[in-house]
Amino acid sequence: MLTEYSPDVNNSRDFLSTSLVAEFLSIENFRQAWKKVAANQGAAGIDGETIDNFQQNLNVNLSQLRESVANSTYQAHPCKQVLIPKNQGSWRELKIPAVRDRIVQQALLNVLAPVWESKFSCCSFAYRPNLSYLDAVEAVARWRDLGYGWVLDADITQYFDNIDHQRLLREIRKEIDNPGLLCLIKSWIAVGLLTQEGVVRTEKGIPQGAVISPLLANIYLDEFDKFFANSDLQLVRYADDFVVLARTKERIVRACSDVERLLNSIGLALHPDKTQVTNFDRGFRFLGHGFLESAIFPLESPKALGKSGAKQSKASKKKGSRSPQKGKRK
Repeated sequence: MLTEYSPDVNNSRDFLSTSLVAEFLSIENFRQAWKKVAANQGAAGIDGETIDNFQQNLNVNLSQLRESVANSTYQAHPCKQVLIPKNQGSWRELKIPAVRDRIVQQALLNVLAPVWESKFSCCSFAYRPNLSYLDAVEAVARWRDLGYGWVLDADITQYFDNIDHQRLLREIRKEIDNPGLLCLIKSWIAVGLLTQEGVVRTEKGIPQGAVISPLLANIYLDEFDKFFANSDLQLVRYADDFVVLARTKERIVRACSDVERLLNSIGLALHPDKTQVTNFDRGFRFLGHGFLESAIFPLESPKALGKSGAKQSKASKKKGSRSPQKGKRK
């Protein structure tokens, strides 16, 4: 039972864990989690329960759900597989948790996110409060103006599908060493996916579509982010899409090996077709924007600029567009 965990009060990490458990299990936290999940709507999971179904007996449902978590009778459902068509006949797979699982995940996210937010590096911009992809675009512009003209434009191959469960749990345990909370997270990432062939379980991957997955994705790459803190390189990362910037071509070429080695050490790999060394004179595309010399412009179509470079025509610069303003992060 989560409520039976007895910490060593002389250990600050244990004290934090038990404090988080109490906050996590409060009925008010579950109400706030429900409001967030209900506002996001979303489809039912494999149990068929919709947002409207859960709301019909809301107080009883929330109370019973909270109690099941507290007494360790709660069991996560496998995610439901949803395939969304993409270009050229390919598919994007979403893994949809049940409504009840989304509520419990959101309740835990409410208390875990602030713990890590103060620890994450300033080079990470995805899934964080008061930050967006535009902040990442502005960061690239600032480093460019400070003389970082060479760029490793990179992408991680199937990032969410290749996150190693054991390493992820070790990273979480560095901050939150509570068996009950760790078991909950493990159940969500290991519960599997219901496909036409049955339930599929793996030791890698987190469900893209689960409430808590964005936080887990940032935790997994936090060590990667911190490598650049005391480096002569600059990193701007938005989820699995990132750029590394250097002052010289020689340095960015050497950085390719560093980045590849770092990612390989945590079970990840650079996408061979979406990774390139370039510079601002040649141009590149990042987060839906084209970077070309001193210009930055939103792309009307994802196909407008490819990874092979953005330097098609200066006429592609939108009228009146300019570099994002320099300044500190919000």
